[in-house]
Amino acid sequence: MNDLNPELREKILEENRVVHRLEGPLYLERHPEQTNFFQKRVLRRAVHKVCKEIGSDDGQILDLGCGTGYLYLKFLERGYAMTGVDLSEAMLDVLKSKIEDKDQERARLICSDVESFLEENEDQWSAIVASALLHHLYDPETNLKKMCDKLKPGGVLLIFFEPLKQKIKSPFRYQLHRLLTWVHEVAYRMEMKWRGIALFEDKYELADYQRQFGGIDPNLVTEVLRSQGMEILHLEKYCSRRYGVVAWIANRLLKSENTFNLLARLPDEPSPPAKRE
Repeated sequence: MNDLNPELREKILEENRVVHRLEGPLYLERHPEQTNFFQKRVLRRAVHKVCKEIGSDDGQILDLGCGTGYLYLKFLERGYAMTGVDLSEAMLDVLKSKIEDKDQERARLICSDVESFLEENEDQWSAIVASALLHHLYDPETNLKKMCDKLKPGGVLLIFFEPLKQKIKSPFRYQLHRLLTWVHEVAYRMEMKWRGIALFEDKYELADYQRQFGGIDPNLVTEVLRSQGMEILHLEKYCSRRYGVVAWIANRLLKSENTFNLLARLPDEPSPPAKRE
C-alpha cells in the first residue's frame, strides 16, 4: 500500500483496542467458528505442520495478535518457548489465566500493536504464527515483509484463519453459499441472545478493515512472501462456519470457500528475493 495514511492507521488500531476490550472475556464464545469440531481439525493439522517443520530443539515461536491464546496455547503445550503480542490488555489477561504454572517460564506476553512490535523488536524466531490478524491491519503487505525479516534461516510463517478474497467461480454455488450463511447466522444470533452474550458488530467498521475490500487475497500474500525469498509449503482454502455441521456441509457438499491458511518457509540459505516483472 503506497498511500499511507497515519491518521487512518491510528483509527483502525483504536477501534481494534475498543472492540477487543469488549470481546476479551468471552471472545471464543462469540466466535464458535474457531472452536467447532470442523475447525479444530483444521487447527490440529496446521499446528502439526509447523511443529514438523521446526522440530523440537529450543524452538522460539512468536504469535502475533495472540488474543486469548487460540494458537499460542497449542504450541506452548508442545514445549515451545512462546512470545505473544496483542494490543488488547483484556485479551492478554484472559490468556494469562489459561497458562499453567509449569509453563510460565516458557510464556511471555507483550501488550503492543503488531506494527510497532515488528518495527522495534530485533529478535529472530524459529516460527511466526498469526491467526485472523492480517484483515485487521491497515497495511498487511508491509507487515508481511517485516515478519519475513524476523525469521531465522529455516524458520516458518503460518498465516491462519484469514477471510479469503477471490473471484466467484460459480454464481449458483455462491447463491447456495449465501443462503446457508443466512440460515446459520440467524441461528447464531438466536443462540447468542439466549445465552445473554452481546455482539458488537456495530463496532467493527474499521476493526476488520480489510473485509471492506473483500478480505485477504492469498495470491497477493504468496507474491509478497516469494519476493522475500520464502518458499510456499502449503495453501489451504476452505469454508469456515459458526457450527461444525454447517462447515461440513459447506465444504463437503457445496465446496465453497471463504477462509485460507498458508504456511511458508525461509530456506536455511535464503534465496535472493524474487524480482517483480
